[in-house]
Amino acid sequence: MSHEEAELHCEVCGQLTDHELHYAGRLLDSVRCTRCGTHVELSARALIPAYALDLEQRLLSKPRRMLRRIARDPGGYLRQLPRAVLRQPRKFLSEFRGLLRR
Repeated sequence: MSHEEAELHCEVCGQLTDHELHYAGRLLDSVRCTRCGTHVELSARALIPAYALDLEQRLLSKPRRMLRRIARDPGGYLRQLPRAVLRQPRKFLSEFRGLLRR
């Protein structure tokens, strides 16, 4: 799972504050207000089907994204490929486990 920060209006404390946005793949998983600590998360029941569709789109677009990267930097792409191939199964497993932990 990855996370970013954004300044949002918190419905609980009523302030415009930094919020941590947590993602499972490209899907927003949860939001936490850094001021009051309010934590809102989507249910696994809603996220798992959405994650499956998102994963399908990521897999279908992979060949096109790979070709763009090869065209931009063939040598760099070939150097990074072995590590990227090894990292992908762990990345997907980590994302899916994060959804199931809910």
